[in-house]
Amino acid sequence: MKKVTYFIIMLLGVLLLSACSEELKSLVDEEDAAAIEVATSQNTGKGSLKLLTPTITTDENQLKFETDGIDEDKITYIYVANQRVWAQKIKNKQSYKISIKDIKNAHRTDYKPKVQLFQYKDDNEENDMTTFKQARYEVKESK
Repeated sequence: MKKVTYFIIMLLGVLLLSACSEELKSLVDEEDAAAIEVATSQNTGKGSLKLLTPTITTDENQLKFETDGIDEDKITYIYVANQRVWAQKIKNKQSYKISIKDIKNAHRTDYKPKVQLFQYKDDNEENDMTTFKQARYEVKESK
């Protein structure tokens, strides 16, 4: 009997929490909705970021990436392991190489480091973010 009661309480809790999140989405404006999307899905704006080197070794010092559907008229900022490595306009469906040679934590093997793409309103990092994409890569020990 205790297991059934516990299960019913858990089910009600899940239902209440899911209903609250839907209610929250209907109460926020477009700007706040974008912030919620980034917080929940780690992704906002149009387009995609694809790592062409999803796995590297500790000896490799380059990552390759490609975008699709990103605004080509805006400056694109790329960060690797939370350090900016790129700030220029890019073309979609074109391969780019970025150096990660001197980036602390870019070669960590205990977790998957991330590559992040940002674009901002009016190409100014002080303004609101319009696009955010994130991808992780894996680092394996060199043999």
